[in-house]
Amino acid sequence: MRIAATFFCLLAIISCSSSSSDNESVVADLQTKVDELSASLTAANESEAALEAKVEVLQTKLDAASEQMKSGAYAATWPDDYQAIWTDICALVLKDQAEADPAAAPAQDICECSLSGLMKAFTVRQYESWSQEIKDGAVAPYLTLCWSA
Repeated sequence: MRIAATFFCLLAIISCSSSSSDNESVVADLQTKVDELSASLTAANESEAALEAKVEVLQTKLDAASEQMKSGAYAATWPDDYQAIWTDICALVLKDQAEADPAAAPAQDICECSLSGLMKAFTVRQYESWSQEIKDGAVAPYLTLCWSA
């Protein structure tokens, strides 16, 4: 807002100045400043418009997440990186047991299947709030279901 006020003041000074050669130099300097302020004001308006667009996108995402929370669909939306880490750790823990059992599916498959069951039953927030003993108990039925190839 100050930029716009300064812009208009400089414009008024330019229009009211006399036509002497000394004043022409002053007018030229003022015109340069007016041009710079005008460019600055345009850039600020464009920046503000870009920020408003980003806020609108974020608001849309927030609204969608809120709807998921209300509908219960959020239970299956565990973060991809969390799923990958969980599956990798699970596979390391089960690898030797799965390889020793000829009826067992590969450890990676068992873990992916088990995680799929967990994600349908619990939110990541619920799961993460539990002790390791409760987490192990929650995954146990899914491990049993997913064990055989």
